Amino acid sequence: MRVRRTFDDEFKAKIVETIAAGAASQAELSRQYGISPVMIGRWKREYLSGKFFENANNTDIAGIKIRMAELERLVGELLLENKMLKKAKELDTIQKKDDSLIITSSNAKLFKDGAR
Repeated sequence: MRVRRTFDDEFKAKIVETIAAGAASQAELSRQYGISPVMIGRWKREYLSGKFFENANNTDIAGIKIRMAELERLVGELLLENKMLKKAKELDTIQKKDDSLIITSSNAKLFKDGAR
């Protein structure tokens, strides 16, 4: 007969916060820790209701932590997008400089005169 495992509230909160932050999916954590995805779903509902923070003064802490994790994930995505856009702009600038080196009928006079 299989022994029933118990998990403390701190572990459950850590799992739910990891999922909310987008660091790992529910299925990944389920496989990693050998926990049913249904159980993790239940933990998510309990977390949102504030069950893991019953000893705290304000049960809104759970909602605030979830929101904070979502915002941290969004900030990470925006940072990556910003870096990508900066790199694209840099590459475009290099390409424009390279394009200006092509001799065409409009700039051929410059090359004949030796001006650069």
